[in-house]
Amino acid sequence: MAEPDKDITILMIEDDLTLCELIGSFLKKKGYFFAHHNSYEGAIEKAREAKPDLIIMDLHFPDGNGLHLCKVLKDDEDLNGVPILVLTTRDYPVEKEIAMASGVTDFFHKPMDYSLFADKIDEILGDAIEITFWGVRGSTPCPGSRYTYYGGNTMCVQVKIPGHDKLLILDAGSGIRALGDQLAKTNGPINGRIFFSHAHWDHIQGFPFFKPLYSPNNRFDIHMPPQMAGNTKEVILDQMSYTYFPVTSQMLQARLEYHTQLHTAQHYDGYTVQYMSANHPVETAIYKIRVGKASIVFCPDNELNARIDDPSEKEDPFLKQFDEFVRDADVLIHDAQYNLEEYKTKKNWGHSAWELVVERAVKNNIKHLMLIHFDPDSDDNELEKVSEKLQEKISGTGIHAELAREGDSIRLPT
Repeated sequence: MAEPDKDITILMIEDDLTLCELIGSFLKKKGYFFAHHNSYEGAIEKAREAKPDLIIMDLHFPDGNGLHLCKVLKDDEDLNGVPILVLTTRDYPVEKEIAMASGVTDFFHKPMDYSLFADKIDEILGDAIEITFWGVRGSTPCPGSRYTYYGGNTMCVQVKIPGHDKLLILDAGSGIRALGDQLAKTNGPINGRIFFSHAHWDHIQGFPFFKPLYSPNNRFDIHMPPQMAGNTKEVILDQMSYTYFPVTSQMLQARLEYHTQLHTAQHYDGYTVQYMSANHPVETAIYKIRVGKASIVFCPDNELNARIDDPSEKEDPFLKQFDEFVRDADVLIHDAQYNLEEYKTKKNWGHSAWELVVERAVKNNIKHLMLIHFDPDSDDNELEKVSEKLQEKISGTGIHAELAREGDSIRLPT
């Protein structure tokens, strides 16, 4: 299998280890892959190994001259197209002039405003799809100190499309409340679409707490695959009947339109959406979103390979359909509620063991796998163990895989 394209990798060449650690933590949370090297010696070799999309570097090292390193980077046939952002405390015009002549893209001065620093990186790297995880938990919200690292809110993912202001939201579990709080601080009308995978409680329970729904200036299109209990509007708003909730649906002031989602590709604002039916107890969508040549598959509730004792795929039409649907996706966001041992006692519950998800991701040349929908019994300690085993399992496969964390984002170049 050919090595898949990477998401954006940033290499930092800096001898200040504390600064490297701080910036590395910040960039990882923003969704970048981060590599670092702490000296002039070996910097070129590290850059060739990391194959970065951006190099951040100082101009002064105890063992060499950063200006000379800039020139060497730009003279290297494998690295001359990589933009360089110089991060420095100095502001000598002659240094800047020489550096820019050597091919440096831009300068940023220490100490930094991290928000402006992120804007500068985005400006240099250009347009990218940004996927933010507002809720990653399955079944029920999990408050408390045992869930602070990966997060305790139920499913909600936001996808930002370059050049388009309208929101694209996948599911409205309790995580959508924090997204709504952030949006409520902005000026002007808020428009967008919310795609529900299905109507199980952990995927809809945040809807009544989404503040933009209570402003008449806002508009949302609500999408869901067909449900036996009623149409999209009836299913979503039933939870707001007076018996169950003190705020009724009549109090929603935003302009709302409800749609039954079709399997075939539907064209929206800068992207298309199609879905296949998941292996789950009710009609549940596995959404595929295409933006240009990039593809994202959102699959929060889906059971893979229920026949552990007989893993043959020849007689399993669902797995064949699943493989065709997700093959070569840039990002696969998939249900990982159980480990393999737990799954043996939970067959036909509609959820997957993470080990089986990884196997299918490798088989189908997925570039970036994000595991989500964690079981309430899987606290931070348990998920850290899964994370370690995950990295062992994907070693040598060429795939990038990780556990999604609430609040984190990943960037997908268009």
